[in-house]
Amino acid sequence: MRAPDYRPMLLAAALSLAGCGGGSGGGVASIPAPPVTPTPTPTPTPAPPPIIPAATTSQQFAAIGAAHPGGINAAPLLDAGEQLQVRYVESSNSYEIQLPHTSSWAALTSWSPEGPVFFPGGFGSDIGGLSLKKIDYQYSNLFRWGARGSTGFGFEAIGIATAASGVPVTGNASYTGLLLGSTPEVHPDYDLYIGGSIGLSFDFALGALSGSIVPTLLRDEGGDLSLSSIEFRDTVYSSGSTTFSGKFDTSLPGINSFSGQFTGPHAEELIGNFAFPYQSPIDSKTYQADGAFVGKK
Repeated sequence: MRAPDYRPMLLAAALSLAGCGGGSGGGVASIPAPPVTPTPTPTPTPAPPPIIPAATTSQQFAAIGAAHPGGINAAPLLDAGEQLQVRYVESSNSYEIQLPHTSSWAALTSWSPEGPVFFPGGFGSDIGGLSLKKIDYQYSNLFRWGARGSTGFGFEAIGIATAASGVPVTGNASYTGLLLGSTPEVHPDYDLYIGGSIGLSFDFALGALSGSIVPTLLRDEGGDLSLSSIEFRDTVYSSGSTTFSGKFDTSLPGINSFSGQFTGPHAEELIGNFAFPYQSPIDSKTYQADGAFVGKK
C-alpha cells in the first residue's frame, strides 16, 4: 500500500506560520486589527414647514399687498403686478421668488415660520423682536420682504386663488384674520409696524360685504398700542365673484382702500391689502398705514 503524501499539508502549515511570524522559537500570535468604528450617519437638517401647505403641484401663487420700492416715505404701490411673486416647484419641493420689475426667479432658501412673516433668503431682513401671532393656514400666508442693497420692501399675502366655480353663491360666511404692514411714523427708541385684526362678513346670495379692522401699532419695545377700530364702507362685491374691495370709514386725509380675493378650493380663506390713515397715540399726528391681510372662516 502506498504511503500518503503529506507534502501539500506541510507546505500549507509552513505558509501559515510564516504569515504569523513563526518558524523560530515558540512563534508570535497575530494581533487582530482593531474594529472599524462606523461613520455615524449625519442627522438630516429638518425641512422648514411649507409656506403654503396645500401646494403639492408646481404653481405661481396669487400675490396682493403694499410695496414700497422707494422706501418707507414713498407712497405704497398696491397693484398686484408691483408685488413680490412667489411660486412652488414640485420637482424640488421648493419655493422661488421674483422681485418686482424683474424677469429672473431666485430660490427662497430661508424664512421664519414662527410668525406671520417669512424672509426670502438673499433678500430679507429681520422684523425685530415683535411678538407676532403665528398663523396656521392651508392656502394662504402673510409676510414681509425686503430687497437687500436697496430701500425697497413690502408686506404681502399670497395664496392659491379660488376658481369662480368654487365661490359659494348661497348662504353667509364670516372670516377673521390678521393685518401686517408699515407706517412712516418713526421713534428714536423703537421700530414701529402695523398689526391687528380684521373681520369680514359675506352674504354670498345677495353679494354683500361688511366688516371692520382693529389695527395696532406694533413696537419692538415698550408694548403695542391699540388704534381705533374702523368699519368698512363703499364695499364692492357681487354674488359669485372671486374678488372684493372697499374703503374704511374715516375722515382722516390719506390713501384709503382695501381689496382682496378668496383662496382655497371653496373660498375657505382670503388674502388682501389695505391702506388707511390713522392718528398716532404717541404724538397725535396723522400717518399713513398700509400692508396686507389674511383671513379664514
